[in-house]
Amino acid sequence: MTGDDQRPTVDPGADSVDRVMASWARTRPDLDVTPIGIFTRLDRLKRAIDREMIFEQFGLNGADFAVLATLVRVAPDNGMSQRGLMAELDLSSGTVSLRVERLVRAGLVTRTADPDDGRGSIVALTSAGRDVFERCAPAHLDNERRLLTALTPEQQDQLAALLRHWLSVLETSSP
Repeated sequence: MTGDDQRPTVDPGADSVDRVMASWARTRPDLDVTPIGIFTRLDRLKRAIDREMIFEQFGLNGADFAVLATLVRVAPDNGMSQRGLMAELDLSSGTVSLRVERLVRAGLVTRTADPDDGRGSIVALTSAGRDVFERCAPAHLDNERRLLTALTPEQQDQLAALLRHWLSVLETSSP
């Protein structure tokens, strides 16, 4: 690191995937493996970022935090249907059920019968769940900002725009 700059001084052109790409170029020069470079980097970035997450300090994992954050963002006072939670998180009902059950056991949310849907439930934050979120969210956001210091503000904007575009295309073309 240099001076007040928090970004490490590293060769921005070299990473572990470059070795994979070079190996492919030697082994199969006839194949265009450009997608492998992109998707392998995305996968390795995700795993590296996950290792840096701080949720365990608060007795959570990333999935738990996502549920709490969604409840705070969408339905902070009265909770929301488990079906709505499923839609907001873009997850299957089974996955959401497991996440909610884990949080119910931890005392961070409640699950009650939905009066408008005999087969559904309402998931709501408990005071303990709200407290954990209020302590975790600022630390989590500070940590994410720290991870982003590897990029300049302009690079962050460019990356956000590229990811937004790609996701928008995939979301509108998916069945």
